[in-house]
Amino acid sequence: MDIDIDIDLGQITALVIDDNRYARSFIKTALNSFGLRTILEAEDGPTGLDLLGRETVHFVIVAQDLSPMNGIDFTRQLRSGDIVSCIDIAVIMISTESSREMVVEARNSGVTEFLVKPLSTESLFRRVRNVLVNPRAFVQSQDFTGPDRRSLTLPPPDQIERRVAPPLPRPVPLVQPAGGPIRLVSSPSSEPRRAQPTVDSKGRRRFVPGEMIFAEGEPGDVAYVVESGVVSIFKQVEEHEVELGRIRTNGVFGEMALIDGEPRMAAARAVEDTVCLVIPMAALRTQLGKTPELVILVMETLLHDIRRMGRELGQIRAILERKRAEETVSPARNDPS
Repeated sequence: MDIDIDIDLGQITALVIDDNRYARSFIKTALNSFGLRTILEAEDGPTGLDLLGRETVHFVIVAQDLSPMNGIDFTRQLRSGDIVSCIDIAVIMISTESSREMVVEARNSGVTEFLVKPLSTESLFRRVRNVLVNPRAFVQSQDFTGPDRRSLTLPPPDQIERRVAPPLPRPVPLVQPAGGPIRLVSSPSSEPRRAQPTVDSKGRRRFVPGEMIFAEGEPGDVAYVVESGVVSIFKQVEEHEVELGRIRTNGVFGEMALIDGEPRMAAARAVEDTVCLVIPMAALRTQLGKTPELVILVMETLLHDIRRMGRELGQIRAILERKRAEETVSPARNDPS
């Protein structure tokens, strides 16, 4: 998706705090595409606080699911004023949980913006732009320290205005929008362009022959069950495309990235007209806890893949050993002595 970048972020420094290096890599790549040149990284909250005490940072992106200090605790510590120069820095929190309770707790801890995983580049840019171009007034009181939690300036219809205090002055924006937008276009790639298939009301996607379903190395946020058709699973080995196998009716693929959180280990492409049932990460995890049959299906799929890879690895090793033996014997046969 193309994004209109109307601000110059070349002089802005961001700090990304996440214990998943692949998540940090995704966020860093996105920020680079927005124009940021300096992006600091930390695996946990204490390390992030240490960096803030030593470096000039304009905003922080922090994951909620961290240990031993989660994102909310990190924000509370930041707002406590131990690092005076950073007490009012913008904090964008990323969480897998989107409940009202979580959002309210994050807001009350002093979080500036809240994002729910899986992330999109567009939603991330909107939050980054908002904290830099439209910073909220900063509040310091006995009960709360953080960006102004009031998002409305007008009272609800037919109700008395409860806010007796005048609006707080807004801080000066860190960046100003340029005269015209700079269009960020997805970088060209030698990979086949993947279409954006729509999901019907029953959670199914249709793919035409040759259409990419997902690419190797990209984050995985959904798994697939083949209802009809055939899907090829393949990897790029040096400059060659190596097919690892084909998934047919009732076969499951893409589930490993959802279970271990790692990027896609291979790519998937439709061989013929194919219909797949799409299973989002949240739905899969919920159903795994409710449906023993689904747990068994996923386990059987994983075990089948492991056994198949074991057989293929054994075959490859046998071929390599045979070639080594032939290379050892050949010089001896050609030796005239």
